[in-house]
Amino acid sequence: MIRIAAPQIFFHRLNVIAFLAFVWFGFFAGNAPAQIFVVNYETGTIGKYATSGATINASFISGLSSPTGIAVSSDFLYVAQEDGIVRKYTTAGALVNSALITGLYLPWGLAVSGNELYVANAGGPNSTVSKYTTGGALVNAALITGVDNPTGLAVSGNDVYVSEWSAGVVGKYTTSGTTINASIASGLVYPGGLAVDDSGYLYVSSLYGGVRKYTTSGALVNGLLIANSYNSGIGLAYDGNGHLLVANNYGGPGGNIIGMYTTSGAVVNASFITGLNNPVAIAVLVPEPNTMVLALLGLGGLWWRGGSKRPLSLPAR
Repeated sequence: MIRIAAPQIFFHRLNVIAFLAFVWFGFFAGNAPAQIFVVNYETGTIGKYATSGATINASFISGLSSPTGIAVSSDFLYVAQEDGIVRKYTTAGALVNSALITGLYLPWGLAVSGNELYVANAGGPNSTVSKYTTGGALVNAALITGVDNPTGLAVSGNDVYVSEWSAGVVGKYTTSGTTINASIASGLVYPGGLAVDDSGYLYVSSLYGGVRKYTTSGALVNGLLIANSYNSGIGLAYDGNGHLLVANNYGGPGGNIIGMYTTSGAVVNASFITGLNNPVAIAVLVPEPNTMVLALLGLGGLWWRGGSKRPLSLPAR
C-alpha cells in the first residue's frame, strides 16, 4: 500500500470543511425549533405555538368546519373535520388539498407515519380505522375493525394504538391491521388521547380519569399520572423532549388551556398555552436531523473505526 502525501493533505482539508459544515448544519439548519399545533374546535382554527408556549399565530389556519383531529409530518399538516373530510396543508400553512380524503364518518383520530396516514372513524356503521397514503390514496378502508367509537390514534414503529371511547379500552395492532391485543389497557372512562414517548411508554387521557401511564406491552405504571378533572380526554401529545402536553377544554375558569408536564407527571406549566377555544387535539412537529451532513462528511473520505480517523490510502500498482 502506497501512501500519497499531497492527496492526503487535500482530503484532510476536506475533512475540516466537512466538520465545519457538520457543526453548521447540525446545530443551525438541523436544529430548527419544534412547533406545536392546536385544534380549536369551536372557532374552526389551528393555532401555532413555540415550545416555550409563546404564540406564533393563534389562527394559523382558519375557516375549518368543526376540526377534530390533527397529525403532522416533516412538511405537511393533516386536519380532520367532523363533516368527514381530511385537509392537507404545508407546515407553513399553505393549503395543499381541501378534500384530501372524503366520505369519512366522524374522523376524530389522526396519525401519520412515513407516507402512511391513519384515520379513526369514530361513529356510525363505519366505526373503523382506515389507512391511506399521505397523498390521499386509499390503502385499506377497514384496516382495523370491531372497535367501538375509536377516538385516539398513536403510531410507534410497527404498532398502532387505538382508544375506544365507548368501550373504555385501548387496543394494540400492527400497521398491517393484525390484532396484537384488543384490550392492552382497560377499565378507562371515555379514553381519547394517546401518546407514546421515546422510552417506550404509552400515555392515555380520559374524560374523568386524567392521564395514565403504561408500558407499550400494557403494564400499568401510574394510574393517575396527571390529574385533570376537566380534561376532555382527547388532546394529548408528547413533545419529543421529555414533556407531555395535555388539553383542558373545560369552558369555565381555568379551562381552555394546555398544560405541560414531565413524563413522570411533574407540573412544568399548568397554563402552558392559554386563550384557546375548546382545544381537542395537539400535534408537535419535531425537526428531523439534516441529512446533508452525511453527504458532506462523505466528501472527506472519513473512515470511523473505534473513533479514529484514517487517512486516505491508494492501492499500490
